[in-house]
Amino acid sequence: MKLINFLKRNLFLFLWILAFCLNIITFLIVFYKINPFHRTIALKYNVLVGVEWYGKGKNLFLIPFAAFCISIVNIILYRVFKNDKHIFSFLIILITLLVQIIFLLSVLFLATIN
Repeated sequence: MKLINFLKRNLFLFLWILAFCLNIITFLIVFYKINPFHRTIALKYNVLVGVEWYGKGKNLFLIPFAAFCISIVNIILYRVFKNDKHIFSFLIILITLLVQIIFLLSVLFLATIN
């Protein structure tokens, strides 16, 4: 019961922490599972054609970095809109969480290819 009350009061904080944990998991999957150092890997995969782009493995670290940058921008936007009591502040947090999930899924799909 205490956990439910805590989540109701601090839902925003919980969603931010969850988003950043997903970002860390995305980075760790790139670092440990794919291990992109010093090799050429598939960067883009198309269902119809197969692998379209090959590139340096270090470029794969741009995926968690881009998700982190989007999260930082969303934190700034959240701080701007949180005092207005609009639904925008809650939507910004949900979008951040969805972005992290999409980037995590893209890394997981790339992990199956490489």
